[in-house]
Amino acid sequence: MCNDEPNIFVRREKLALLLAVVLTLGAASGFAIGSILIRIGTQRVAPPVATFFTVLTGSILVCGIAFVVDFSEIKSLSLAVLGWFVLMGFMAYPLARVLHNSAISMVGATRTLPMTSLQPVIAFTLGILLLGERPNLLVTVGTPIIVVGLLLVVLPRPSAHTVERVANVRNLGYLLAIGGSIAFASRDVVSRHVVTGIAPPFVAAGFALVIGGLILFAFTHRGVVNTVRTVSPRYIAICGLAGLIQGLAISTLFQALSRAPVTVVSPIFASQPLIALLLAWLFLRRLEVVDLVLVMGTLLSVCGVVLVILGAAN
Repeated sequence: MCNDEPNIFVRREKLALLLAVVLTLGAASGFAIGSILIRIGTQRVAPPVATFFTVLTGSILVCGIAFVVDFSEIKSLSLAVLGWFVLMGFMAYPLARVLHNSAISMVGATRTLPMTSLQPVIAFTLGILLLGERPNLLVTVGTPIIVVGLLLVVLPRPSAHTVERVANVRNLGYLLAIGGSIAFASRDVVSRHVVTGIAPPFVAAGFALVIGGLILFAFTHRGVVNTVRTVSPRYIAICGLAGLIQGLAISTLFQALSRAPVTVVSPIFASQPLIALLLAWLFLRRLEVVDLVLVMGTLLSVCGVVLVILGAAN
């Protein structure tokens, strides 16, 4: 029996990693769908205001789940833990999400999401330097492959449709996307620390959403009121639906981070542009241009994701 205990432990560890992979892919899908909806909603709603509506509906969903699943944990929270939630909420919503949604409204979902290819590189580095994580060979090889594939997506195209885009590679939209990637990667490292030893994933996600939403509302309340008065409810509802989906996705992501290192979760989560690319091709053909280079970059990044998944399972 004693000889079997190490094997049982190893099997449980592998199952936890595989579950984390599945959860992360689910989170990536949720954020991709949310980004497509944000692309539609921000045609009429200003990005910071759209972000508030997404955080509002997302916080209602996630907090409801947290109260049902982890109510005893909520009652015992300390001020120090709330301080971590404030940090998470600020990094993820007034900072990362606003930058991300603003970039989507400027350059489109299929151009913004690939810029998050920087996120696994940043998380990869921070996870090693700050958390002492040691990724295995397949994860180490798969991460740069994902990055190269996604960078192909934003390379200049010899096409009449992309002349203006090529000229604006350095425009504000791409800079905002890069800033959002840095903020999201930093959030992943902080979240990993919180959900592995400080608070359960749903509690952490719920409080981060609420705190982030309150901070965001302090800056956007006038825009929120004006939007409710003047913009079609349809576009507000689309932003709210995006928030519900992304709220569930962030909870799923935190569940994954509680089971696997940042250096595994973040590269897989970076596959969301692949899903967004397919959704944009299906539903946003008038707003998003899908070409051969996009497809090539997508296929290459898929190979990187597969390597990371295999690395997580070994």
